[in-house]
Amino acid sequence: MSVKKFLISLLFVLITASSSFAASWVNFPESWDIGQAFAISITSTADYSSPTVTWMNRSIMLDVEQGGAGRISYGFLGSDVRNIKPGSYKILFEFIQGGKKYKASGNIILRAREYPRENLTVSPKMVNPPKKELPRIKNEQKLVGTALRTMTQKRMWTTPPQPPLTSITLTSDYGKQRVYNGQPRAGHSGADIRAVTGTKVRAPFAGTVVLTGFHYYAGGSVYIDSGNGVITIFFHLSEINVKKGDKVVKGQVVAKSGATGRVTGPHLHYSLSLGGQYVDPIPLLSTSIHKMLQLGKQQQVNN
Repeated sequence: MSVKKFLISLLFVLITASSSFAASWVNFPESWDIGQAFAISITSTADYSSPTVTWMNRSIMLDVEQGGAGRISYGFLGSDVRNIKPGSYKILFEFIQGGKKYKASGNIILRAREYPRENLTVSPKMVNPPKKELPRIKNEQKLVGTALRTMTQKRMWTTPPQPPLTSITLTSDYGKQRVYNGQPRAGHSGADIRAVTGTKVRAPFAGTVVLTGFHYYAGGSVYIDSGNGVITIFFHLSEINVKKGDKVVKGQVVAKSGATGRVTGPHLHYSLSLGGQYVDPIPLLSTSIHKMLQLGKQQQVNN
């Protein structure tokens, strides 16, 4: 055997041996409130690749970074108050290490959370749109669906997020059941923040703009992908300062607030989609991924 072949063989043996003795863990909460974001992670003493977490029938790509016991993958997940019921839901972690695929799974109990009801009066056409507007609304729904399915591996989000406005005063909380002109609709998918028209709106995370436009219900809208299924959304904007494909940095002005779309007055609607699930974005403004992971439990991955 040549020296070159011997060294290659030795390197392979060393990598295989180090992987076989690697210790790995996953972290997730045992229970959580519906509509609220929670943190998950994968950590290992050795390098690994292709980490994913499957939650609510969707596979979410995670990044691999230095940290934890050696290497770590961070993630944010949640459940949408509009369509998720209380109960036990499976979570599955997968990654590749030393040429072998590892899996770890568990269950998270999602608890009911009481969200109040809200009665609003808006233009009749914003409750029962004219037939001529239906094709437009349908097309916008497709565009939004595509944007929310965006999945990139690189983590561009860091915590805590940059508040989108200098002052945060809520006028309508996440989760409220909306009743428009006496007709019940789904729970509020975001948080409404007081803002006069023209107030600067800043990106909570770095990312890539995946959709902008002036939509029938949402008015001026911006969607920003920050990796790992984390997508920030703003509605009712008077002005949009970015376009699809633009890279934005944390804190960058991306738009100005307004009163476009289905509104009762000027404000900023701020939403956060995690793996396709709309969650309450406000609690994240005062915490970090590390603090949230402390609320979970650690489970060792069987080698």
